[in-house]
Amino acid sequence: MYETQVKNIAPEEARRLHEEGVPFIDVREVEEYAQARIPGASLLPLSEFMARYGEIPQDRPVVLYCRTGNRSWQAAAWLASLGYDQVLNLDGGIVRWYRLGLPVDTTPVEVGYAATPFQEVGPHEAQALLEEALVVDVREPWEYAEGHLPGAVNIPLSTLPARLAELPQDRPILLVCNSGNRSGVAADFLVGQGFPGEKVYNLEGGTYAWMASGLPVER
Repeated sequence: MYETQVKNIAPEEARRLHEEGVPFIDVREVEEYAQARIPGASLLPLSEFMARYGEIPQDRPVVLYCRTGNRSWQAAAWLASLGYDQVLNLDGGIVRWYRLGLPVDTTPVEVGYAATPFQEVGPHEAQALLEEALVVDVREPWEYAEGHLPGAVNIPLSTLPARLAELPQDRPILLVCNSGNRSGVAADFLVGQGFPGEKVYNLEGGTYAWMASGLPVER
């Protein structure tokens, strides 16, 4: 949907921008960043992205990267939908960067996640919420069609900012994806948009954990 608004750049061009002092932002998770990172890059995990995107400058170029370029492309596309027009995605991610012999910082660092402002629940806790909560599946339509929680509505993560008006603020919202990662991003975003954190829930382990617990899905 936002492909034309995301500019992928090759590692060689990224290296030139890096030398010019353009900010690099690593959207991988804490454990990945702690092992190796592009020198000087700051960490903004994709799982916290929607809650913290305001930390990214909008008035200057910024390079996003992840392991292979896929997660950072998603982040860049989402920022483009919000009007960020100087966000660049490192094509091939840190893997391609490293394979071209460009520098990687492997100095051990201690980093952690920010405390989640929403509620994490397991499958059986989530099941108890079904009567009261609006269940929102943030996966893509084809994933949703393969099996989803009973009564879940499908609002893909990329469309969530434009569809906030469809969500109630006076009842619980249970967010779901395959594994809990995308839905965690969505939960962070909703709280950042003023939804009360005590009413926003994320299904840990997603539909995988739900089905592994023997709970029913609709198709």
